[in-house]
Amino acid sequence: MTTFADQLSARILARPEFWNDLDSVSARGLMSEIRPSSDDTSSDDGEIPEATQRLVYSASVFAQTESDSNRSLAQRIALYTSLLSDNPLVLEASTRILATIGNFPGMSQLERRPMKVRPSLSTSLTNKLLQEINTEVINGADVPLTDFQRKVWETLPSGQNLAVSAPTSAGKSFVVLARLCERAKTEPGFCGVYVAPTRALLAEVHEKLTSRLADVSDAVRVSTIPTLDSESRPSQVFVLTQERLMVLLSVTSIKFDMVVVDEAQSIGDDIRGMILQDCLEQVRARNAKAQFVFLAPGATGFAAVGNSIGLDEISVEKTGLSPVLQNRIVVTPDAAKPTYLHLKLLESTKSVPLGEVIGSRGFLNSKTALAAVALELGSNGASLVYGTGPSQTEKIALQIATELPRKATPVLLELSKFIKDHVHPKYSLAERVMKGVAYHYGKMPSLLREAIEAAFKSDDIKYLVCTTTLFQGINLPARNVFIDTPTRGRDGKLDAAALWNFAGRAGRLNHDMVGNVFLVNYDSWPDKPLSTAQPFSLRPAFIAAVAGKYDEVLQVLSSGLESDISKVPADARAAAGLMMSRAAKGSLSTFFGRLESSLDSGAREILVETAEKTTEALDLPPEVLESNWTVNPFGQARLLARFRVLIAIGRSEELIPPHPSGDVFESYVQIFARINKYIVGSSFAAYNVKLATIGLAWMRGTPLPVLIGKSIELAQKNKKTDRPVNVDTHVRNTFEFVEDKLRFEYVQLGKAYVDLLRFALREKGLDVEATSVFDFPLALELGVSSVAGQAFIELGLSRVTASLLQDLIPDSNPTLARAKSWLASLTADDLKLSAVISQELEQKGLLAQSIADGA
Repeated sequence: MTTFADQLSARILARPEFWNDLDSVSARGLMSEIRPSSDDTSSDDGEIPEATQRLVYSASVFAQTESDSNRSLAQRIALYTSLLSDNPLVLEASTRILATIGNFPGMSQLERRPMKVRPSLSTSLTNKLLQEINTEVINGADVPLTDFQRKVWETLPSGQNLAVSAPTSAGKSFVVLARLCERAKTEPGFCGVYVAPTRALLAEVHEKLTSRLADVSDAVRVSTIPTLDSESRPSQVFVLTQERLMVLLSVTSIKFDMVVVDEAQSIGDDIRGMILQDCLEQVRARNAKAQFVFLAPGATGFAAVGNSIGLDEISVEKTGLSPVLQNRIVVTPDAAKPTYLHLKLLESTKSVPLGEVIGSRGFLNSKTALAAVALELGSNGASLVYGTGPSQTEKIALQIATELPRKATPVLLELSKFIKDHVHPKYSLAERVMKGVAYHYGKMPSLLREAIEAAFKSDDIKYLVCTTTLFQGINLPARNVFIDTPTRGRDGKLDAAALWNFAGRAGRLNHDMVGNVFLVNYDSWPDKPLSTAQPFSLRPAFIAAVAGKYDEVLQVLSSGLESDISKVPADARAAAGLMMSRAAKGSLSTFFGRLESSLDSGAREILVETAEKTTEALDLPPEVLESNWTVNPFGQARLLARFRVLIAIGRSEELIPPHPSGDVFESYVQIFARINKYIVGSSFAAYNVKLATIGLAWMRGTPLPVLIGKSIELAQKNKKTDRPVNVDTHVRNTFEFVEDKLRFEYVQLGKAYVDLLRFALREKGLDVEATSVFDFPLALELGVSSVAGQAFIELGLSRVTASLLQDLIPDSNPTLARAKSWLASLTADDLKLSAVISQELEQKGLLAQSIADGA
C-alpha cells in the first residue's frame, strides 16, 4: 500500500534541485571527515542554510517510508548535515530522523555531542519512546535494537527456518547468537551448532558464546572440538567448520535443535561448499524439526540452498541498510601534479566530485600508491589495507611502516615480544608492529591473528594490511578501507560480492557514524565491481560442478579401480565422490531429484546409473564412503584391499597408528607412504619423511619456532649462495604447510585411513585392535595429541597456549573439570607466560584473578 510519505518522497526524488542539494552536502560533509579543519561546521548562532533545511525536511519524509533506499538517503542526510553543522536545531532533527529509521547507535552518538541547547521535550520523548520500543533484555542487559534486528529477534522464536541477509555492520549475528544462547539456557537437552567457514571465526564466536553462557557452564557445553562431552552436560552448543561438523556427524548420532550457518554464501565454495551441503542435509535427516538460520552479507538464492538440503521453506529477512554510512571514494593521483589527489564519491548511477587533497608525498608510482594514499588519508582512524596475498601484505606493511615513528606502547611491546618468542626472532612482523602496522593472513596461528586483531581494536595498530581472510565473518571493522585492485593472488579475480563484503568493514558500529572505502586508481581497474551493489548469488557448489563440468564428473564416475583421476578438476572429483556416497546409501535418485539444475532428465539419468554401477563395483563400506567422499573413492578401495591382504597374513599391528608420544617415527613414515601410494597415487620417500617429521612434531605440540627453525636450517644447508635466507618466506611456508597439508589435506586422507582400517579389523573380528587405532587426524587438526592438551583446547584456548600448558600441569590425563580447576587455582604471575597468552587466559575467565573479577 502506497502511503502519503511514499508519494511525497517520489515527488522529492523527481526534482533535480534535491539531488543538487544532496551532492553539495555530501561533498562538503565527506571532505570534513577526510580533512577536518576549524571551519568545517557552521556556527551555533548562524542561520541554517536553506539547502540544509530542505534536505532535513526531505529526510524526515524519507524516514517514514519502508523503503531501504529512502531510509538510506534519510540517514545520509542526517549524518552529513550533522557533520557540517553544530546548530542545535540541525542536530536535534538529525537525531529524530535516525530514531525514526531505528538507527539508535547513530542517534546515541549524535546525542553525545555537546549541545548548548537541549533538544525539545517532544523530540526527547519521541526518541526515547522509539528506542524503548526496540529495546530487549539480552544477556541481562537492556539493548536497543535497530528495526531490522528487532524483526529478526521477533521472528526467531517461531522456529521457522530463516535467512538473514544484511550488510556486514547490520548486527545480524548479534541477535542470532542471543537467541541461540536463550534457547541453550531455557530448553532442557538443547543441542545447537554454529557453522563458520574459518577457524578465525570459530574462535571469535566461541569466545562470545562462552562469555554469554558462563553462568550455565555446568549445564551447557560450548565446544569447537567434534567430540561428545566428557562431562555429559545436558546441553551442548558446538562451534565448528563444515569439516569438523562432518567428523562429528560421522562418529556420533547427535541431533541438533538449531543450526546457524554463518557466511552462508560459502555453500558455493567448491569442495568446502559441497561438504557444507552434505552436512546440513544429514542434520536435516536426523531431525526434521531442527531450525536452520542462514546468515549472509547481502544474498539471493536461499530457496536453492533450502532445496539442496531438503528444506521446504525458508523465510527471508533482508535489508540493504547499514547503521553506519559507508562511502566509496575514488582516489586518482594527478599525473601533472604528483602530490595531488582527486577525490569523487561513487554512487550507483553517477559520481560526485569531492575536491582535491594536496599531500605531503608523491602518488604516481603504481607499486607504492596504495601505501602512499593510506598514509595520507588514513591518519584519522584505524585503517584496513587490502593485499592480494601473504607476501604482498608484508611488502605493503613495510612501505607504510617506513614513514611512521616507533610506538613503544605496552601492548605493542608485548605483541612484538610474543611474535619473537612464539614465531621467530627475525620475523618482520615483530618490527612492523612497533610502528603501529601489522599484516594479517589466513594461515597464521590463531592466537597471533587474535593478538593482532585485539591491538587493532584498541587502536595500538593503526594500519592492518590483510588478505581475503577478513572478507568472511571476522568482526573487525575500521574507519577506513583501502583497495587498489579487484584481484587476488597473482591473477585470480575477486568475486564482486566478496569485495562488497570487505568494503562493508568500513565504519565501526557504536564508534563511527561514517566509514570510508578508498578505491585507489579505480578508473583504471579493468572491471568496476564496486560501482553497483552486488549481492552474493547462493548456488550450491555441487550443482555448479555437475552442470558446469558434466563431462569431467562423468569421467570420474566411469573410472575403474586403477584409474588415475588426479588430473580431473578437484570440484568435479568431489561432486562425483558425493554422488557415489549417495549411491552407496541408495538415495542418489532422491538427492538428485530435489536439486535445481540445468541438466535435462537424460543427462541426470546417465550420471545416476553410472554412479550406482561404479559404487557397487568398488564395494566400499557405505558408512566409510559417506563420511569420506571427499577422498578419492578408488584410492580408498585400493587401500582397503591392501589392508585386507596384510591383516590376512597377520601383519595388522604394523598398520595401526600409535600415539605420537613414543618412538613411532618409522610407523608414521609408513602410514603416510601407504596413504600417498594407494589413495593419492604417488609416493616419494623424502616427502613421506617430511610429513612424518613435521606431522609428529605438530601433534606433539612442538612450538612453531622449532618447526620454522628446522625449515631455515635445512635451507641454509642446501643454499648455493652466501646470501641469508628470507625468514619471512620460511615462516610463511611453514604456516602454509601446516594449514594446507597437515590440517586440511592429510586430516581428510588420515580420517579415511583410520575409518577403513577400523572397518577391515572389525571385519576379521579384531575388535580390540580396532579400538586401539589412534585418531591421528584429530590430533593433526588440533595440533596436540595429549589428553591434557586437548582438554585445554576444549576450554577454548589456542594451540599455542594449550601446548605450553600441557607441559606445566602435573597431570598427563586430566579430565576437563580437572584442567579447569587447575587453571582456576593460578594467576598470570604464577604461570609466568607471555602477556598475550596470559591475556587469552584472562579473557576466557580461566585464571584465579579473572574469576574473582567476574564474581
